[in-house]
Amino acid sequence: MKQLTMLLALTLGAILTPAQAPAQTGPEGDMSDKASVSQCPRVTVSAAENPNARGKRRSFSATRSADLLFHLQFKGSLDNDHVVTLKVLTPNGHLYRQYDVPVASGRKKRSQGARTLPGYPYPVPVHAPLMKKARGQNFATVDVPFPVAGSSIVTSSLYGRWNLEVFLDGAADPCGRPTFFHLKE
Repeated sequence: MKQLTMLLALTLGAILTPAQAPAQTGPEGDMSDKASVSQCPRVTVSAAENPNARGKRRSFSATRSADLLFHLQFKGSLDNDHVVTLKVLTPNGHLYRQYDVPVASGRKKRSQGARTLPGYPYPVPVHAPLMKKARGQNFATVDVPFPVAGSSIVTSSLYGRWNLEVFLDGAADPCGRPTFFHLKE
């Protein structure tokens, strides 16, 4: 009787437990993950009126700054085209706006036109990064404007600490630590 019970349990366990696919191992999977992490941009924020003050301030007045700029800084030059997703979260942690920013690699012409992205009814303009040098390192940079004045931030008094999460090439998890900034009246 014990053998019959064990046989039944093993049979049911095999039927009810889905087969797991073998883990993806290999050099190509590891390299793409490492490439994505190494190409993750660092994000700094500045007021549009003073774009050279990037990273020096993290607090901005919504009545004095018409727009903010999100500065995406990639180390070195870009080897491949990327789509950077920026999720802007309100002080309460709700998604306020999402930007999907196609960025051209340095290997292609500077005028990239537009690119079709899933979920967008029209092609989205491709951003060509500008090469800059800071502290002895080269950076590819792209600026993304974030409207503040006249937006629901001011009309709904959405003041406080905002978070900005960065995703690269459709990844489910952010590729770096969130950037934060404060908006006050």
